[in-house]
Amino acid sequence: MTGTGMTHGDQQALETGHLPPSVHGVRLVGRTQVTNPSGAGLERHICDLAAYGDHAFLTAYREPTCERTGAYVIDISDPQAPFEVESAFMETTTGNYVGEGPGVIEIDNEYFSGVLFVHGNEIYAQANAPDPTGPGERGGINIWDISDPERAQLLAAHAGDYTDVDGSSLTQAVEVYYVFPWTNEFTGRTYVAMVTVKITTDICIMDITDPRNPSMVTSLDLRVPPFGVAQESPAGLNSLFAHAVSVQRTGDRYVMSATYWDGGYVLLDVTDPTPGNVSMIAQSFYAELDEERAKFGEQAAPEGNAEHCALSPDAQYLVGADENYEAVRLLGTITSGPDAGLEFTAAWSPDTAPIDDVNGISGTPTFVGNGCPGTVRPGRGIALMERDASLLTAGSSPGCSFQEKLDAVAAAGYAAGIVFNRQGPDALHQYPTSAKGPIPLIFVNRLTGLRLLGVTDVTEETAGSTATPDAPDLPSIDLRSVFNGWGYLRLFKTLLPDGGGSLEQIDTYAIPESQDPKYATGFGDLSASHVAIDPDRRLVYATFYSGGLRVLSYGPDGLREVGAYREPGNDFVGVVVHKIGEKNYVLVTDRNYGLYIFDV
Repeated sequence: MTGTGMTHGDQQALETGHLPPSVHGVRLVGRTQVTNPSGAGLERHICDLAAYGDHAFLTAYREPTCERTGAYVIDISDPQAPFEVESAFMETTTGNYVGEGPGVIEIDNEYFSGVLFVHGNEIYAQANAPDPTGPGERGGINIWDISDPERAQLLAAHAGDYTDVDGSSLTQAVEVYYVFPWTNEFTGRTYVAMVTVKITTDICIMDITDPRNPSMVTSLDLRVPPFGVAQESPAGLNSLFAHAVSVQRTGDRYVMSATYWDGGYVLLDVTDPTPGNVSMIAQSFYAELDEERAKFGEQAAPEGNAEHCALSPDAQYLVGADENYEAVRLLGTITSGPDAGLEFTAAWSPDTAPIDDVNGISGTPTFVGNGCPGTVRPGRGIALMERDASLLTAGSSPGCSFQEKLDAVAAAGYAAGIVFNRQGPDALHQYPTSAKGPIPLIFVNRLTGLRLLGVTDVTEETAGSTATPDAPDLPSIDLRSVFNGWGYLRLFKTLLPDGGGSLEQIDTYAIPESQDPKYATGFGDLSASHVAIDPDRRLVYATFYSGGLRVLSYGPDGLREVGAYREPGNDFVGVVVHKIGEKNYVLVTDRNYGLYIFDV
């Protein structure tokens, strides 16, 4: 779950306000609350879901303490009275957690006949969690036999990519945060696409035809040829990484729909997923100006952030969700030195103190190295620190977490902290962190970070290879916040059924509150999150966290809201359409509660 907004937390714990209830065109059929096996509560505990037959499988996210995470098993045979099967909880290895994009698939071949549940493993590296460098397996995917969902059997654990960015071997699998399994009906082979945290080849495909012995097939880096998803204009769309994938048969092709954050939405031909045979079908491009802000007469650069998408059953349309995880954008200016007047953008960590849009933050930062505990001397004003090397970098020290950095500079007396990105292929990435604290924590890419250190001859091309100076001469800066709205939906025409393929944008849709500055803080997260498309009707179901569930018709005339469900306290994320008996229902996860079941 990549992110989300000012409160980023349990709406029921908010004291500043709720959005009013809104229900039309949707009927709540049933719901059930889960029980955190660790006893630590449910705040931000539930993430995504998958379903098969009479059961739904809810992934347990890293919150609140990353203790005993995995997947809940919910009996949904009676959609009016779903319930948790507590004894069936599928637990992953200590120090890992399960986030978005679990998958379920039924296969029947010489190796296995039954139903598989597949999920990724992410590593929890916060200060109060198990040591990610200690004993125990990490990362990769787990494959479970759920032919009997209440007695799941683990078939494979931590299967995945065991290579570093330089090709050397790793002792732990690379973290995986989204998976999608499918079977190629032409060959009978079953595959799973994995989105990893690897900063180069972050989309991997494994063959799981024999689920007890999965094997790597290929790895893809969409930033480079023959793909090359980056767009040169507008400026600032530099965070290029995969987030979600799905695969669907379209005629005689298998088409992967992928979200690539600032690289937009991508369609790939994965009919033959072996090395050198995956090809680009189409990609989307962001407009020069943000379409939703333009409706209010504002000229703002697009945020990017392609987070999740779904292809229509007839493959004629794709609906995507941009997850703008903060309703304000930080705009900074260097106010002294050779780069005086140079402007930059920054990401604010929403669970830390906000940046005032009038007074802002200004002054000359103090460079405190990596900002780890025990290394920060007492100070005032702004602490500037470097992000530590990746855990994937062979032989490197993992340093300390963003939370530890924030705690260290706050304890040392600083009023704000700025983290700039590390050296390496992801140097231009920019995103908020999950740290929480009483002072603002801000993240900037490495190009900006080096300029804040007084390096004047650095460019986008050289930022990733330029070392941090030993004796930096820091200029003064000024930071202000500007409202830019929460994330919203995009509708594309694909032309896939015609044998070719394109992504031509038709429309956008935002919930009204998401574009109103008075809802920028204090009302929960209001960004688009996940989407699912009805198999029988031209309807799309979209979650908006505290904005609830929205039902929209889609087609050549665009997106039109036809239904909504929101009650105070909702925090909706995952959504799937699933048949129970002879009827389709909409299943939705609530981060702080469990499962909701709707009839539309």
